[in-house]
Amino acid sequence: MRRFPHRQPASERVNAFCEIRFSPIHGRGVFARRSIRKGVQLLEYRGELIDKEESNRRGLALLEASRHSGAASVYIFDLNETHDLDGNKPWNPTRLVNHSCAPNCEMVNENDRLLLYTLQDIAKGEEITFDYGYDIEHFLDHPCRCGARNCVGYIVSRAQWPRLRKVLARMRR
Repeated sequence: MRRFPHRQPASERVNAFCEIRFSPIHGRGVFARRSIRKGVQLLEYRGELIDKEESNRRGLALLEASRHSGAASVYIFDLNETHDLDGNKPWNPTRLVNHSCAPNCEMVNENDRLLLYTLQDIAKGEEITFDYGYDIEHFLDHPCRCGARNCVGYIVSRAQWPRLRKVLARMRR
């Protein structure tokens, strides 16, 4: 049997709880390997510690690159007042957890460690998701494909949904 090194396996084990597979939301995603109870710590978001200035530089460079390529993968997480975490590393499987407007997990900063916890019981095979919490400022650059019943169409923090709905209503006029 011939092997094709450029092809990725259909699924890839991350830990006892999770595996990486192709996602209907976007590219690859993280899925439950078994049933998981509410309140379980699933993953830690890891990456390169960078200062805010470097974070801003990388973020702007990624935004500019995405305008030309159509890709929109930004893996920089706000960590604290002085530093961010750039998780765009192959050894950080948590970067593949997709956004959803109806998330089943949340990212929690515990002493500058970004930990992903379940918000509810999760069934075996269900995709692991969380709310990316993006600011409304560049919402047009971040369309949402989560497919949730309550999806607002853009990856924007739930706290900013009322404002987003007003902006969208004005745009439709």
